[in-house]
Amino acid sequence: MASEPLLTVDDLLLRKEGKALLQGVGFALRPGRFYGLIGPNGAGKSSLLRLLYRAERASGGSIRFAGRDIGTIGRRAYAARVGALVQEPVSLAGLSLGEVIRLGLLPLRLAPADAAARTAAALATIGLADRADDDAARLSGGEQQRLFFGQLLALDPELYLLDEPHNHLDLHFQYRLLDAIRRRGRTVLASFHDITLAARYCDEALLLDHGRLLEQGPLETVLTPQRLAAVYRIDGHFDAGVLRVHGPV
Repeated sequence: MASEPLLTVDDLLLRKEGKALLQGVGFALRPGRFYGLIGPNGAGKSSLLRLLYRAERASGGSIRFAGRDIGTIGRRAYAARVGALVQEPVSLAGLSLGEVIRLGLLPLRLAPADAAARTAAALATIGLADRADDDAARLSGGEQQRLFFGQLLALDPELYLLDEPHNHLDLHFQYRLLDAIRRRGRTVLASFHDITLAARYCDEALLLDHGRLLEQGPLETVLTPQRLAAVYRIDGHFDAGVLRVHGPV
């Protein structure tokens, strides 16, 4: 028997200044699956993720996590089970790398020794093990992205929400950190601009365009040549899981 969905979204609506940024969006995420959220700029990917990690409230529809409306789950309890890598600016002034990691662990109420062990393991995974006491505000953009990855890996929530996780990262760390998350076996919803990267990791894709969900399923099924032309305006097709692009439309 198939497992029950971990997250269920039904008829989701988001309006701002009279404009519908998301409309009629519905899908389900099952435990242990890696989902790619894809679509062109302005499709609504970041807006959808903001609703899921509760940075904003939907104008209509419902979001249920583990069978409960997310609005009925306490903030700390939700933060312990749903973690997000976001694109919003965050001030790290006055914090060391280790302190940033430990702040992300607060929802779990861990014993100090457990928090220290998770922090050390996360810093090693992101390649910053020898810099725990360094000033986090002095990191480069790529190093900060790695640090936020480390914070999320230390928390290890049931649901990972990743908004363009490859931003600011060189190729080595794109693969290294996404591999680390994939190995956890958790449920992941990650937005991607890079379709080749999405093809490597995603069990299924959700295609958004103009605030509507066009389809959910295997990437090769969702991104037909016709959809690549209509949505992405490229002439291309999948060949053995690899996107072959012939040029713009």
